[in-house]
Amino acid sequence: MPVTRRETLALGAAAAVALAARPALARAEVDALLKEFTGGRPTRSDGLSLDVPLTADNPNAVPVAVKLAERFSDSLWCEEILIIADRNPRPAVCRFRFERRMGLADVAIRVRLAESQSVIALARMSDGSVLMQSKPVTVAGGGCGM
Repeated sequence: MPVTRRETLALGAAAAVALAARPALARAEVDALLKEFTGGRPTRSDGLSLDVPLTADNPNAVPVAVKLAERFSDSLWCEEILIIADRNPRPAVCRFRFERRMGLADVAIRVRLAESQSVIALARMSDGSVLMQSKPVTVAGGGCGM
């Protein structure tokens, strides 16, 4: 059964609406991730370092390193680190969980970025506090497919 011109135009309009709504949906998912991870508590940035390049020549393998400045103690340690790429189709890039016996939170990965965006690192501490760092990354080439 052939597709009519009217049906083709309707499909094109629906696709345009879906593409226009995608950033809003991604932002809502990022907001939900942040709320879930922080529990609504305020964040601070001291003690957490996030190392990402300003420009990603290869968006398929962008190096990201997150490190907690202090070693773990019996009274305070990092329980979890969450890395978010705020404009990726799936913003939650990865989670790392730690135990006090590990002694230090220091992770490095390579992520795929869909487009120029911010990379966000969050660290939840054993006392309930949350550390956060965010850095923008400019993508030079084509990233992951949508």
